[in-house]
Amino acid sequence: MAARIEYRTLPVPAFAEHTVQIAAGAVTFGVEYRHLDEDTILAFFGTDSREKFDNVRPAGMAEVVEEDGLSLHVFATATGEEILRFDCFDDAPHYHLLDAGRVRNIVIEHDPGDGPLLDWALPRLRDELPRLLADAGAGALARDVDPSALEPALLAVAQTAQYVLAAGRPVRVPQASN
Repeated sequence: MAARIEYRTLPVPAFAEHTVQIAAGAVTFGVEYRHLDEDTILAFFGTDSREKFDNVRPAGMAEVVEEDGLSLHVFATATGEEILRFDCFDDAPHYHLLDAGRVRNIVIEHDPGDGPLLDWALPRLRDELPRLLADAGAGALARDVDPSALEPALLAVAQTAQYVLAAGRPVRVPQASN
């Protein structure tokens, strides 16, 4: 059974400037090339970031965080709230069940024996999205999912994921000083 950790702190949110959004009715998928490091974590959470996560790291996560890779997000279209996230990182692939109302973040380690997380996640989103949303605490949203909207949206997600992976880490352009 995959390791499962429950936190009382939500993760660093998606970076909108690096996230392609694909609407699918009640949910919107996000495809992001994500770079997460100590500077990003400190900028978002402050110097007590480790305490906010009870000093517990997901399995496979290094002491000094330096993660790169594709993230798939599932947002509630009406509110923009993130409900699910699949962090398809090389070193510590995992996914999140998020409930902002209860400030709950369940992190589930992906079993490498199941293949790459992206290849595992896409069929789950197609076939099990309502159950995953309900598991995250979004039962009402789960009931609003339109299965006929999922297939074309997930095809676009898969294509966008391949493009984003090929493009790699976004380059930060330094701001010109005046």
